[in-house]
Amino acid sequence: MRGRSLVSLASLLAFAMPVQAIPPPPPPPDPTAVVEAGKLADELIALDEGELRYRTGFAVSSEVTGWLVTAHPDVRDPAVLRALHLAILARVDAVWPEERSNIRAQLANLYRLLSATDLVAARTFIASPAGQNFGRLLTGADIGLLDRAATDVLYRRLFPELPDLLAAAQKSATE
Repeated sequence: MRGRSLVSLASLLAFAMPVQAIPPPPPPPDPTAVVEAGKLADELIALDEGELRYRTGFAVSSEVTGWLVTAHPDVRDPAVLRALHLAILARVDAVWPEERSNIRAQLANLYRLLSATDLVAARTFIASPAGQNFGRLLTGADIGLLDRAATDVLYRRLFPELPDLLAAAQKSATE
């Protein structure tokens, strides 16, 4: 009898508990908005791409230093650290052209919630002199919108190369 009452109680509790509905998947993005988001990302990157590339190289090098402290805490030779820093800057410059589209995609993804109309209006504003100034402020080092997107993309790209870059830096520091 006791076994039946436990089963009955469990059944009662199962039906008495609220059912959590699984939310529907998000709607697919508006294709026009996706195109416009990409165009806005292109325009923002183009505002000061050289400066972005420079800042990103240093940011990736800083991320690599964090990796180095964790993975190789014994590496402290300033000559090795300098050689590794220069190697990272060179690799960022080398892969930038092919990774630019990934940086653009990550930045465009930030705008996925805006409508195509809003994105066109933003692009129109960015094309104006005031918009150019605002865009440079928005994408500059102080806010770091582009920097974070670019650094994430490039760090993921270079991470598998880090042990070889470190070995080369150690070798060049001893020569």
